[in-house]
Amino acid sequence: MNHPSSSPSRLASSLALELRFADQEESLRILLAEDNHQLRRLMSFVLRREGHEVVEVQDGSALLETLAFSIVEGGRQRFDLVICEHLLPGMPGLAVLAGLRARDHALPFILITGNSELQAQARELGAWVLSRPLTMDAIRRVVRQTEDELRASAGPVAAAAGRP
Repeated sequence: MNHPSSSPSRLASSLALELRFADQEESLRILLAEDNHQLRRLMSFVLRREGHEVVEVQDGSALLETLAFSIVEGGRQRFDLVICEHLLPGMPGLAVLAGLRARDHALPFILITGNSELQAQARELGAWVLSRPLTMDAIRRVVRQTEDELRASAGPVAAAAGRP
């Protein structure tokens, strides 16, 4: 029986991710969903200073529209990571995460919430969790951990595909 991660679409996705890393070194394409304008701008500033490309949205409908476009368009429009506040107007962050996982999208996801029950649910769905109050160091740390995981998961797939 084939392992689910060896499917052609996952292989292509992993190879595309590896190529993006090669092209952009340590840069990720991040979708940042936060309704607080000042916090969103601060987080975006910090992430850009770390060398990442950041696309900002302020509510659930913009998040869904942006995610749908990236999934349909793929390629360079695809996101490497979503950072999402749970209490977004229009659509809770946990609902977005659950919807992605229900459709077999393994897109790395960081949920921001202070609620321990929601944190546990997010972790069960494979997400990283940031608790409030936030610190910029905590954001940097979890993004770096996500980068490391993405690189580690891209390596064996590239080797299986015959790449050096």
